[in-house]
Amino acid sequence: MSFLTPVSDLIKKVWHKEQPTPAPIVVEEHRHDREQFQTVLESFKASRIPERLAILDIFLEMELHMSISELFEMVRRKKPELDDRTFLQETMAMFCQYGFAQRLDFDNQESRFEHMHLGNHHDHFICTKCGLIQEFKDDVLETLQLKIAGSFNFHVLQHKTEIYGLCNRCLASREPTLPLHLAANGERVRIVKVIGSREVVSRLADMGLVVGASLDVISNHPTGPFVVIVNKTRLALGTGIPQQILVSHYCRHEGSS
Repeated sequence: MSFLTPVSDLIKKVWHKEQPTPAPIVVEEHRHDREQFQTVLESFKASRIPERLAILDIFLEMELHMSISELFEMVRRKKPELDDRTFLQETMAMFCQYGFAQRLDFDNQESRFEHMHLGNHHDHFICTKCGLIQEFKDDVLETLQLKIAGSFNFHVLQHKTEIYGLCNRCLASREPTLPLHLAANGERVRIVKVIGSREVVSRLADMGLVVGASLDVISNHPTGPFVVIVNKTRLALGTGIPQQILVSHYCRHEGSS
């Protein structure tokens, strides 16, 4: 068995939290969690228990990956009397502390919180353009990770898998070709055209930047150098050079060149 499961195979098994789940199961799970949270709060003689339970009800009702800002706006709409961001942050910290929610810290995003479903592990796709967070669950992948850990005599306590890329909608909205400077960090692209004088084209060719070459974008920041990898060599491109190189998208699961 290959150690790498093609992303296309995983996508076929994507499990969306937004997809409808049988209502009785959801209602029963939420009722159970609410009762447990109330018991925990009462056992620790927590303050403002009814307000904290109201926040829990809203959080569970949404069943989304929500930031504090998003949840705060939702709470304000549903419970105007709970217009207290500090209290909300404190309550969310309690949700996490007692195992009713977990905090997710994805790259370049505000921290988000999701309902912790007992015994239901899943992983995430994260779109680096629109911020979409899409859950997926794959039993073969889970088994394979444990098998690999076992081959290293490593005892797994917990793990998470985060796959960054572009969702179908964002990928479909992009032009077939684009200037290199518009490629995302971590993206692999293929050169389709080099614009410039004969001297410029020749100089870039000496660096391996020729039509048909594949390269990985390592660093694309407005205030720093534009760094790529081509032919296993790191290159820092000067100002204006990335704009002269037109590239097309490259799917990693298609293979390497």
